[in-house]
Amino acid sequence: MRFQPNFKNWTSGNNSIDKFIQDTQLSSHKDVKEALEWIPYVRFYDIKYIAKDEFGKVYSSANWIDGNISMKYIYEYENFSYWDDENQNWKRNYPDMFVNLKSLNFPNDLTFELANKIKIEYRFYGITQDPETKNYMMVLNNKCKKCNKMCNVIYFQQKFIDWTSGNDNIDKFIQDIQLSAHGEYKTLEWIPYDRFYDIKYIAKGGFGKVYRANLTGEFVTKWDGINQNWKRNSKDMLVALKSLDNSKNIESEFINEALSD
Repeated sequence: MRFQPNFKNWTSGNNSIDKFIQDTQLSSHKDVKEALEWIPYVRFYDIKYIAKDEFGKVYSSANWIDGNISMKYIYEYENFSYWDDENQNWKRNYPDMFVNLKSLNFPNDLTFELANKIKIEYRFYGITQDPETKNYMMVLNNKCKKCNKMCNVIYFQQKFIDWTSGNDNIDKFIQDIQLSAHGEYKTLEWIPYDRFYDIKYIAKGGFGKVYRANLTGEFVTKWDGINQNWKRNSKDMLVALKSLDNSKNIESEFINEALSD
């Protein structure tokens, strides 16, 4: 039992929360993903307020410096251990990983039943407390309802706050395509113009001018959990650019043409 000796080294300041976290740790014999942690608020950075729901629960996004305890199963690898004997601590995945913080309005009512309900929609890592508001918050990550795990859809969704085309219709069009890319990497993206070079005019098309250009760093290949970003093919590729004469009023007609090409 690696968790139990560490009980004396942490407290949430709430006996009910302490006992709940400890119970999850004491019952996680082979599967440490069932164990929750008390995570000090200082272990998060770049905390951004997202929204408040009708029940007053606050949603924020953040980066977790340490990342979660390694999720490999002991019986998958004969010599694998979650525990780092040299450093006397847990091995961890994905430092600086993206997480969601969701306020816990009734901390004294935590039960295994409630935790299991939360785990239907989220990957539940632990609990923290905002030192200013004193609100307790659950540390979560979204799970894809279709895949029942973190998949490409969730990774694309995490990046929605990092880009915009400046056009709501275009943003929604790209996001809808990405939200259907569960196991696919070749999907649509918003690509900043400075990633293109050697741009040359070719001809006039049905919706605007057509250009030829080189794109630096091709399409995404897979998710890089360590750097929390997409890995890309390093070589450049030749692409065609079609300008939109009336891009502020993009219509489904153009979108249909783009999908049929």
